[in-house]
Amino acid sequence: MKEIRINNIQIEQRDADTQEDMILVGYPILFDTPTTIGKGDNVYTEVIQRGALDGVDFNDTRLIYNHDMNKIPLARTGKTMELYVDEVGLRMRATLPSTEEARSVYTAVQRGDLENMSFAFTVSDDGHIYDAGTRTRSIHKIDKVFEVSIVPYPAYKETVVSVEARSMIEDVHSKLDSTERKDLKIQLNKLLLKGDR
Repeated sequence: MKEIRINNIQIEQRDADTQEDMILVGYPILFDTPTTIGKGDNVYTEVIQRGALDGVDFNDTRLIYNHDMNKIPLARTGKTMELYVDEVGLRMRATLPSTEEARSVYTAVQRGDLENMSFAFTVSDDGHIYDAGTRTRSIHKIDKVFEVSIVPYPAYKETVVSVEARSMIEDVHSKLDSTERKDLKIQLNKLLLKGDR
């Protein structure tokens, strides 16, 4: 199941006299950085571990606006966008096209009106571990990064939980709740039996 997460983006600092390209840079993925995912009863902490991107193929990853796959991409790996892994996480550098939408996005980032980027990804069942006690999901292997997006609403990260992650977490907690209820019933029955004697 595809999942989405948010991080910051910025324009590349450069000498305005030497370059006219609209270049955006940022880290769509940060390693070892606890992030709060979800809201209400479904809140948990997620950490993408260093090494989670080892072996991931970024050859056909696109930069788009707001995860809208129906629009023309703003950049693409192998052509106008570089994605590379360093000690911090996944770093992106994209040269935007000379289109009205790209100029609008670039100007909005430059003004600070747009300051977040997101990425859509998948993780296999054995690519993550969930600790119900600490409510922490540790991702140690990402299978695929579909796209990175420039997104308008920072609050989005507080409400997005993938269906896959949410159901997995709810399942773990319902099993815990069920076990706790059984233990309490056993203890209660033992107390009642003692009282009858």
